[in-house]
Amino acid sequence: MDLKQMWDEVVRLANVQFESAPFKRLLNIKFSRRRAQQYSIQMAHYVKNRRDCWAYVQGSSPLDVKQIIWQHERDELIGNKNEGKHDHITLAVKEGEAFGLTAEAFDDTECIEGGAVCFSAWIRLAQRPWLEALAASAILEIRNSAELIRGGSLSRRIGEILERDLKIPLKKQINNAEHVVMDVEHAHLLAQVARKHATTDADRQAIMNGAKESLLVDRVYRNHLADMLEALP
Repeated sequence: MDLKQMWDEVVRLANVQFESAPFKRLLNIKFSRRRAQQYSIQMAHYVKNRRDCWAYVQGSSPLDVKQIIWQHERDELIGNKNEGKHDHITLAVKEGEAFGLTAEAFDDTECIEGGAVCFSAWIRLAQRPWLEALAASAILEIRNSAELIRGGSLSRRIGEILERDLKIPLKKQINNAEHVVMDVEHAHLLAQVARKHATTDADRQAIMNGAKESLLVDRVYRNHLADMLEALP
């Protein structure tokens, strides 16, 4: 496949993710306050895993790609103090306040067991050859792009469910609201890199392999989140 065909297929797979049973199950759950709290905490663990994975990808990438990744990760790790924007771990904790959580709750609550296994799987994907590893992390940005995903990104859909069930406006869900905006830009990281570096069929196949395996882990992870939520009142 050529570069355009590859990109079209990546976007198609990201959209199909929402048609899978685990995603449908998660997005059909009614959120109570307690469910929202636990989901918020687990998302903070997920964000930390994303930072670990991108660090591995950055370490193995060529210099120009390291620079692109750093531009992406600077928003996530540091934020922009001049614009009053927090790093995304701080955002996750601050959003928890809207659900009645304290900062200590995020430190005191471990990630669910299924989540820990999925995080390990994503770490292993991040240690694959760099194009494959990059695609494994970048596909999750694409899956969360309001521009590329028909019907809205995952952050937007969850935010709308929380607004519906708990009457908390999306603008007060500062972590979800930030990702609705930022992941539109971040979703194009893979295309930017592929235009220069995915010059052979083998390169493009490596990208497809990384994207597909990451989406598989993503489906398993959402199923575990649904298990957790359904077990709560």
